[in-house]
Amino acid sequence: MNAPAREINWKKNLFFLWLSQILSMAGFAAVMPFIPIYLRDHLHIEDEQMRGLWVSAFNFFGLFSFCLSSPLWGVLADRYGRKLMLLRANYVSGILFPCLILAPNVIVLIIIRFFISAFSGTVTAAQTLVVTNTPEAHHGFALGTLSTALWSGNMAGFLAGGLIVNYFGFAWAFMICGILYLAGGVLVQFFVDENFVRAEVPRKGAKKQGMLSGFSAGIWIILLLFVMMGVARRFDEPYIAMMVEKIHGVENTACYTGWISALAAAGGILSGVLIGRLCDRYSPQKIALPSLLVSAATMLLQAYAMSLTLFGGARFLNFLAAGGLEPAFQTMLSRSSPESRRGVLFGLASSLRMIGILLSSLFGGVVIYFFGTRNIFLVGAFLFLLLVPALFLATKYMNNTKQQN
Repeated sequence: MNAPAREINWKKNLFFLWLSQILSMAGFAAVMPFIPIYLRDHLHIEDEQMRGLWVSAFNFFGLFSFCLSSPLWGVLADRYGRKLMLLRANYVSGILFPCLILAPNVIVLIIIRFFISAFSGTVTAAQTLVVTNTPEAHHGFALGTLSTALWSGNMAGFLAGGLIVNYFGFAWAFMICGILYLAGGVLVQFFVDENFVRAEVPRKGAKKQGMLSGFSAGIWIILLLFVMMGVARRFDEPYIAMMVEKIHGVENTACYTGWISALAAAGGILSGVLIGRLCDRYSPQKIALPSLLVSAATMLLQAYAMSLTLFGGARFLNFLAAGGLEPAFQTMLSRSSPESRRGVLFGLASSLRMIGILLSSLFGGVVIYFFGTRNIFLVGAFLFLLLVPALFLATKYMNNTKQQN
């Protein structure tokens, strides 16, 4: 006979998970945008094309290991609990991130990054823990609150990381990154509760519906939008420090990169507030189309920017506009799918978006190696424009489905 489940204060849980995610995201953001500078100053890779290629490889293998390990952690979370998985992500990341400073060359740096990513994943673990321990009526509020921690943590990390790297060096940046991850883990361990009940294993011979069966053509086109969005939105991100260096020169690159990245994060925060409300008032297609056009235009502005003021302003507007794409596409997906299949579809959309981000690392490395840093932003503008015909096609199928119903 199972013992009665403890009553959990979900608001207290949410507060400490929110605080933990701010610390974790700040640690991550205090390091990642500045890797191109680390390659230049510490590993002495100064050539623009070669450095861009290695930055691409650094990001690709990190994302690749994350994609490989995520299904395993998902299975273990269902078997042993979500809190344990969040502790694993925080503590292992906190131990391994400072090891980056010990890398004698870029190959070892990428290997360490591969292992960090294989054990990371605080965001997914925190979201799952929130959903499973919060009353269903408060899921929207809880997940929305948690998402503010991601952007807020990124903003704080970008600003702090730029200053730390600029004035104290990378050793301190990597160390503080690890400390913040560990501190986030301690908060979860001592202040977050979980009522974990292991899911029952389905009986052998039970009939299952195929996970990918029965979806309309319109749904598949909307899912394709998630892949394309993943490519377009993350295509330029690893190379911001290199663009800052190209516009301003090598002096204070880390500091300016931190400020510009924080400005972009502020655009993302504002976008989440504004466009989330607009999606409830207008059709998601009416939100997505201007978002795509403004995103493409601001990518062009970044490509031709000759001052950091213009580059930073365009980046803020880009995140303000592009931040509306995911909620718009999620709304389209929700309105086009039966309620009983939405969980599967949203999980699939998240995986496809991650595949898009993975492809962006590969494709971005090719572009920067053969065509240089500025062309990353030109190609990025083209990628946003490619989403426009796909959006019209998805809208056409959605309208046809409504007429048939």
